[in-house]
Amino acid sequence: MKSVSIISQSEKEDINSPKVGIFWFVSANIIDEDSVLLYATQAIEQATHADIFYDSTYEHYALWDTVQKMFSQLKNVPYEKYPRGRVTLIAKEYPIDGTFKLMADIKILQNKECVTEIERIFNLSDEQNIEILRDAHYQT
Repeated sequence: MKSVSIISQSEKEDINSPKVGIFWFVSANIIDEDSVLLYATQAIEQATHADIFYDSTYEHYALWDTVQKMFSQLKNVPYEKYPRGRVTLIAKEYPIDGTFKLMADIKILQNKECVTEIERIFNLSDEQNIEILRDAHYQT
């Protein structure tokens, strides 16, 4: 599996700290011989938050144009065609407490390699509370 960031990362970001953001999983032979995980991560400090809910400012529909410019094979394909998902954080006092929520299409959640890669990209380790949830909103 190949992973491709669809946005440039800030040089100020701590590359080892957990992130929130969005992702898509594109199966093999669509844009490459391998499956590709497309993602956009964001530092918790840059995320939008309401009370205890932290979420990325990135939206699937808004970034799909960028994805299509990167991969001409996806030019006429709608953003909701491929399995997708999001990582958010619920925390009263981050980094003291909190639970990361990895929400995704069931096709992603059934692929252990894909889930492991998402956890790696978003720097989610055994040190964090992580809830993995099937989300009908992301169903393809």
